[in-house]
Amino acid sequence: MKLRLKEKMLKLLDDGNFLALEKIVDSLNISRSTIFKQIKFLKESGYNIEFVKNKGYRLVSKPDMLIPEEIKAEINTDIIGKDVFCFKSISSTNTYAKEIAENGVKEGAVVIAEIQTHGRGRKNKIWLSPFGGLWLSLVLRPKISAERGMFVTMLVSVAVSQAIKEVTGLEPVIKWPNDVLINKKKVCGILTEFDTKGNIINYAVVGIGINVNNKINDDIKEIATSLSIEFGSNIPRLKFLKSVIKYIDNNYKKLIKGDFSTIKKLWMSYSKIIGKKVNIKDNGNTISGKIYAIDDNGFLLLKTKEGIHEILNGDVFIYG
Repeated sequence: MKLRLKEKMLKLLDDGNFLALEKIVDSLNISRSTIFKQIKFLKESGYNIEFVKNKGYRLVSKPDMLIPEEIKAEINTDIIGKDVFCFKSISSTNTYAKEIAENGVKEGAVVIAEIQTHGRGRKNKIWLSPFGGLWLSLVLRPKISAERGMFVTMLVSVAVSQAIKEVTGLEPVIKWPNDVLINKKKVCGILTEFDTKGNIINYAVVGIGINVNNKINDDIKEIATSLSIEFGSNIPRLKFLKSVIKYIDNNYKKLIKGDFSTIKKLWMSYSKIIGKKVNIKDNGNTISGKIYAIDDNGFLLLKTKEGIHEILNGDVFIYG
């Protein structure tokens, strides 16, 4: 893939060491005036670039902005993140991802926005998406049976949990079917939407909303949190995003190879739900019992007085 001049410049400066002007000229085969224009452009974009006479230029810091060149840089994935669509503001990343999926975009495409104006979660619940969080959607084409579609959500929730632990050291817990919690508060929600042909998934669009450095509204502080609140300081969003993409890629390759058992084991290691007493509410109905197991399609098996029930949907409330 041919890199644009901006990407080439950033790649040269990215190690943080001073780079002489002549070295940049030789490496990029461009004129001094073109370099000066690029440096000026990068500074205006929020990059802190220092110049010292007889030493040259060095990159001091990068903006906390989700810039395609920065996202793509050093992503060594096989599937996820090869195509990145970035927006400062968008109605819904899932809506846009479905549009490009219908138009044949390559599998692994990532749609990401600084702000969503009409973000949504399960059951069309409003998902607040202000600046400072990570709001993204993926286009996947797994070619697995619709019955096993839950594994798509599972592998993504595991990847988010793995990234949280890697970057922050915090201990996330997955709440079935689509939430990631820290200290019993929601930090991430996942919305997976499928297009099927017969019994096979044609494509899946996976929306991921992660509270990273964004403000949490007072009216949801009892149930929601952010990584920065739990960690005690702001999280480098680009570093965290790259970690999420890396783990999704790793887990997704297991899925398309048919290694459902590994995904299931990873999910269970973060969910810690087996043996828990729960109430499960769905469409005004409540069923109570103990979580017995996770079946081969990723659904909960609930043991009640009446027997074993397969739970396909619902909100889980643990009480024992």
